[in-house]
Amino acid sequence: MGRIIGALALVAVALAATGCVADPPAPQKVSKSHAAASLGPAAVPSDLDGKTVQLTYDSGSGGTVTFAGDGKSLTFIAADTGRKTTSPVAVVPVEAGIFLVTWTEENGTVISQIQDYKTGKLQATFSRRADTETGFVIESRTGSVRLTD
Repeated sequence: MGRIIGALALVAVALAATGCVADPPAPQKVSKSHAAASLGPAAVPSDLDGKTVQLTYDSGSGGTVTFAGDGKSLTFIAADTGRKTTSPVAVVPVEAGIFLVTWTEENGTVISQIQDYKTGKLQATFSRRADTETGFVIESRTGSVRLTD
């Protein structure tokens, strides 16, 4: 009797194992809208030299940034006022399609942004003095970024 129960248990295990192998779950796929490869080279730049991008902050402000061809400066044009600033820039690639971009406005405000072209998201900090008597005020903003050319 023990041998029969043992044989039945082995048959049950063998059948269960065969069933799992014969009908594996379907592989998971990333949707085309989320796959970085589907975004194409224009959407995920390898560098920002000579590129123009549109910045839009969740607060409603933003503007256009044009990076110099040599990557050493940028020109920012504010969407709300039309104010134009040309400044030296530091662009540090974080990983493919993601950059840390830092520049200083004419009024001394330091702007640092993580520009993520894979997701189109923008995270920024602004450091500025309200006046010479006070310390720095640091403000953070989120928004979106996209290539315009």
